[in-house]
Amino acid sequence: MQKYIYSVVNDILKKSFDLKETLIVLPSKRASIFVKNEFKNQLTQFQFLPHIISIEEFIFKISKISSVDSLNLLFEFYNTYKNNIQNDELESFEDFSKWASILIKDFNEIDSYLINQQNIFGYLKDISRIESWFKNQNKSTELTNKYIQFFEKIELYYAQFYQHLKEKQIGYQGLQYREACNQLDEYIQNNKHIHHVFVGFNALNTAEIQIITTLLDNQLAQVYFDLDETLLNEGISATKFIKEYKNTWKYFKQNKFKQLTNVFKDKKIIRIIGVPKNVSQIKYASELIKNNQETALVLANENLLTTTINSLPNTVKHINITMGLPLENIIYADLFTVLFKLHLNKNKLGKRTHFYYKDVISILNHPSLKNIFININTNELINKNLIFIDETTIHNLYNHKASVGEFLNVIFSNWNKNTLEHEINLISLLKEHTENQLEIEYLTRFEQLFNQILNLNNEYQFIENLESLYAVYQQILSTETLSFKGDAINGLQIMGMLETRVLSFDTVIITSVNEGFLPSGKTNNSFIPFDVKREKGIPTYQEKDAIFSYHFFRLIARAKKVFLLYNTETDDFGSGEKSRFITQLELLKDKLPNLQINEYIVSPKVETKPNELQQIIKNDDVLEALFKANIKGFSPTALTNYIYNPIAFYKQKILRIYQLNEVEETIAANTLGTVIHKVLEDFYTPFKGCFLKVDDIKSLKKEVSNHTKKVFNIVYKGGDISHGKNLLIFEITKQYIQNFLNQEIALLAKGVQLKIIDLEVDLTTNVNIEGFDMPIKLMGQADRIDELNGVLRIIDYKTGKVEQKSLDLVNSKKNEWHLVAQDHKYSKAFQVLLYAYMYVKTHHISLENKKIESGIISFKNLKAGFMKVNRSTISAGDMNLFEEKLIYLLSEIFDIEEDFVENENLPY
Repeated sequence: MQKYIYSVVNDILKKSFDLKETLIVLPSKRASIFVKNEFKNQLTQFQFLPHIISIEEFIFKISKISSVDSLNLLFEFYNTYKNNIQNDELESFEDFSKWASILIKDFNEIDSYLINQQNIFGYLKDISRIESWFKNQNKSTELTNKYIQFFEKIELYYAQFYQHLKEKQIGYQGLQYREACNQLDEYIQNNKHIHHVFVGFNALNTAEIQIITTLLDNQLAQVYFDLDETLLNEGISATKFIKEYKNTWKYFKQNKFKQLTNVFKDKKIIRIIGVPKNVSQIKYASELIKNNQETALVLANENLLTTTINSLPNTVKHINITMGLPLENIIYADLFTVLFKLHLNKNKLGKRTHFYYKDVISILNHPSLKNIFININTNELINKNLIFIDETTIHNLYNHKASVGEFLNVIFSNWNKNTLEHEINLISLLKEHTENQLEIEYLTRFEQLFNQILNLNNEYQFIENLESLYAVYQQILSTETLSFKGDAINGLQIMGMLETRVLSFDTVIITSVNEGFLPSGKTNNSFIPFDVKREKGIPTYQEKDAIFSYHFFRLIARAKKVFLLYNTETDDFGSGEKSRFITQLELLKDKLPNLQINEYIVSPKVETKPNELQQIIKNDDVLEALFKANIKGFSPTALTNYIYNPIAFYKQKILRIYQLNEVEETIAANTLGTVIHKVLEDFYTPFKGCFLKVDDIKSLKKEVSNHTKKVFNIVYKGGDISHGKNLLIFEITKQYIQNFLNQEIALLAKGVQLKIIDLEVDLTTNVNIEGFDMPIKLMGQADRIDELNGVLRIIDYKTGKVEQKSLDLVNSKKNEWHLVAQDHKYSKAFQVLLYAYMYVKTHHISLENKKIESGIISFKNLKAGFMKVNRSTISAGDMNLFEEKLIYLLSEIFDIEEDFVENENLPY
């Protein structure tokens, strides 16, 4: 099967062209490498090669206008904009950049397709007036006036921007094309000795058509299209443009259209493979590459380039990446984004010298700085609960190593001025501290980027603050890329669909052959409405679909083996639907006997294993750790933790793994609980041993606000309760305490006798278990011990919601005493019974002579009042039953024959 470039070069050499006077124009610079190589292969004697250039270089040759990047254009356009708008209406560079880049793209299309400017801008003005009239029923508002004024000034912006760029002999691509058409006659007069050969073009804009047809009509050119006759006869959209040229160009009415081929009829194997998820596609493609290294890997979704690079098999020796790696996909892009947010949030939150703790931790823990800040300890920030941190505190975190200090000085100094210099200085420091060549390349690209912005701003002074700079940075990040170097001829070729123009490969792998990627779908990021584009001949998504169709079918037409991978998942918009191009291929199958199409669905191999419960063997070391823990004692929480899941108990008491501390920016539930406990303790402490009176409680109510605030300042150290969620939680806490005191007043108003016995009392007792030499120590803290009408009450405060049913072990329908130390749903009952058990044991109380109740007051269920176990006093029989279940639980924990086994009923 002849490759396209081979046949073109072969045909050129057969003709009597003087190669020195031949100019070959190609769709891309990349294609010129392959064309030059093909000439070298086919030439049999010493000869000068023809001049081979890309269409962009050819347009510059005619127009004498240099192209500039999008960032330079943005600054140049703002300069024009400022000169044509009143100061009171002038937008900042940050706001301007949000719409200006879209408008420049529209200018580019208008000029590329040689649209009459006055005509199309008149359309836009009329449309904006009509839209505003209908939306506002002819009622003029400031917003509608600005909307109309914007569209009325677009023509002025265009004219002055065009003239400004032309005078500087720079411009966007469309301007180059329009000027090339204006200079075409002069070019022809000066280059009548040059024979132009246009190779591999498909969708030409109006300016390109005018240039090529004019050269053809003057017998100064020849054009080589690449179109398969099978596709032409089937009427597939891939043939839309070339068919139109074949039928409408004057040249082809007088000269035969010779560029049709029949390679699609040749034998080829096409495998259509559905793979779940993007990463799985790339992993599967890497497996295919192992056996097909002279391959084109085409990424329809170019965002998968980083994943692809990281997934290539080690067997790949030669690789060429024609796509640029988007800067936003490089780790340093995230670093600079985090740095911007560090300083932007400082300004936003009104903290001139203090940084938000999350931003500080994000910087200190950032992967790209991990080798620099390896010895920095952020626990101090957490322990002090510092939400806003000054530079001095940050410097005190590190071990005074000089290089670390340099980084901290650059990162945490004032960035409101000389921000770009700080970025560039940071890059210099990072380059000094890495030997990884790839990372140095990344940093160098960002250094170039920041230097470019710095130079432009030094010239124009448009970026006035950090916010504007960040907006520009974000915009550039989404468009700029890092170019790769590699073997352009041999080995694996990784490319996007547009990079395949002119080229042919024996083996082709295309990923993401889904709707939304191939073709790219309906997008209209433009100020020009769809119907106006259709009217004026500017391409819409329909034409872009035809372009993708051409590249897709042209690429596989000359291939022998084709692998089309698509995502079967539906987690993205349309990503689960395979491309319409696959359906079109399937329709061709019956008409082309040599076309072998096989379809597969591939999924990663998942080995299912039975859900085995985690089990920890209880050996001598574990038992020793248990006895060490027994020295301090076991709390009700620890024992209920065991009931819930023995593995969790093992991690806490044996391995001593505790929950990670974090900075408490928003008041946590446990902090709220601690505050309520502490306030009530402080309020009732003066009344220990006394009977309460209504006036006593009323006097406490006056102190709720001030004392709650005072306790918050102690418990919630470093926290701010003056606004936001914390202020709401502070007010809720006060209300909880007020409601509790009101309940106390209502109770005392009934004439009861209420005496405070003790508050936040530490309880301990030892339990002797048969077969164990050492007694088991139990410990806990009861929130309040009081006496109501002679009945001793052991009270536990709960800031969460608790209902009576969780304390009912016995009622008319059930008796579940046996579950008190087995089922976690009775953990509340177990806890307050354990408090009662310890209190009775410690104070040697006889339940035959003294009535005791143990229960909970829930601040989210205060209307329920004091909820006691089984809604009654605790009898001696109850206590004996509880002791029996408690001893059984403790025996199980310390029994070396009973392993720690995960609870099978956990709610995963």
